Amino acid sequence: MPGRIRTLPRRFLSGGRAGDAGEAGGRTIATNISTQLVLRLVSMPISAFTVAFAWRTLGAGDYGVWAAVSAYTGIFAVLTDLGLTTVSMQRMAAEPEREAEWLGALAGMRLLLSLFAAIVCAAFVPIFLKTGHAAAWILTLTIFSSGGSALMAVFNTRLRAGLALSFSVLQSFMWLGVTIAFFIAGASVVEFAIAYMAVLAVICTLQLRATMRYAHIAWRAGRRLWRPLMKVAVPLGIASILITIYYQVDAVLLLQLSSASEAGYYGAAYRFLSPLLFLPAAVMSSFFPVLSAVHAHDPDRVRRLVQRAAELLAVISLPILATTIALSGPIVHVLFGPHNERTAQVLPVLMIAFVSICFGSLAGFLAPLLNLNWRLAIYSAIGAAANIGLNVWLIPKYGALGSAWVTVVTEVLTMTLMLGTALLTLRLRVKPWRLLATLLVAAVMTGAMALAAPLGLIPAGLIGAIVYVAGLFALRVLDLDELRSLRAQRVAA
Repeated sequence: MPGRIRTLPRRFLSGGRAGDAGEAGGRTIATNISTQLVLRLVSMPISAFTVAFAWRTLGAGDYGVWAAVSAYTGIFAVLTDLGLTTVSMQRMAAEPEREAEWLGALAGMRLLLSLFAAIVCAAFVPIFLKTGHAAAWILTLTIFSSGGSALMAVFNTRLRAGLALSFSVLQSFMWLGVTIAFFIAGASVVEFAIAYMAVLAVICTLQLRATMRYAHIAWRAGRRLWRPLMKVAVPLGIASILITIYYQVDAVLLLQLSSASEAGYYGAAYRFLSPLLFLPAAVMSSFFPVLSAVHAHDPDRVRRLVQRAAELLAVISLPILATTIALSGPIVHVLFGPHNERTAQVLPVLMIAFVSICFGSLAGFLAPLLNLNWRLAIYSAIGAAANIGLNVWLIPKYGALGSAWVTVVTEVLTMTLMLGTALLTLRLRVKPWRLLATLLVAAVMTGAMALAAPLGLIPAGLIGAIVYVAGLFALRVLDLDELRSLRAQRVAA
């Protein structure tokens, strides 16, 4: 045991090797997901406190500007990817002998696209933003940092989440330190932008050094793969642009069509949603390399893995929705202080969208696996059009709350279209028992927390967690025999 403890940091930060996904079993997938969930459980409270300090430093109006300019640059940052990372992960998992070439192709194309996206983003700032121009121009430079995050795809392909996500956790701590310092000393939106750019520059440098240490980037050989990579990635790129538009355009439209305060209330609630998006990413980035490696020769295993992924996504998303339905008021009060009822109204609505986003993530990762890239692009276009049209209609009358419900409608629409198409292509009839049982347990959890709310936020949350876990075991959504089997495999390894 002492020896295992001493080697834990080395195993946790191991870079792995090419081809690990093809040899991965259930224990490896479960360990990789667990690693990501643990790291996200560490970083999510940090993100929540960061939002709280930023809100209290800037106030509703300036925080609305900060949320809007961040969303604006986020829309252009997606131009640096265009589906390249997903396709590269798929190819690196399926062709481990060419990992360095695919990684080189990804790195080279992301660098060129970052330059293009930064120029376009800076040029359109005066057109799309009525205020916050200086901060937006500064944040334009953060677009270049997306390349460092893309390089982490090689470790995700090898199912080495510990190394890949360690940089995100470090970034969370660094940014929390900055926001605390700003809360004490006071700071403007422009100063926030400068500090955020500096933090991302440090993280990007560390990511590049780690990649060069544990993997080889074949820059020259990778150039030969630019054309085939782009050919497959184009529809995914179109889809990612459209998805990012309806993720990010809400805050921009709120600033334009309503007020900075409404954008601030929505932005505060959305800052809860943003860190949570890594939860479905944690699940699917662990399943996707294995799905890519076995898809060509073991379709039955692919169907089993998709079923298990759907069940796991329900297990992690529904308790979050339950918590915000029962306790959104106390959560917002603790983090942002009194007189933020508007944010408390918006938060549970966005968590409904989060549940749909989780299953939409499953559908999105299945698209390149099943050659449904253009279907994903078409469905994303439908979602983007619906999102913009409904926002323009509802924001002037309902403000942040109307925009939140538009997000729900958009996510449910696109998820239903894409996931339905993917399941038909796989010829998979989803077994509903565990999904329905999880929904029932989450409903009971909601009631328990609502009844316990007078006891305070922490006691009510603990009661809800106990009820949820006990319910999952009672209805055998979580199976003790399966957990013992995984543990036995881990000990044997």
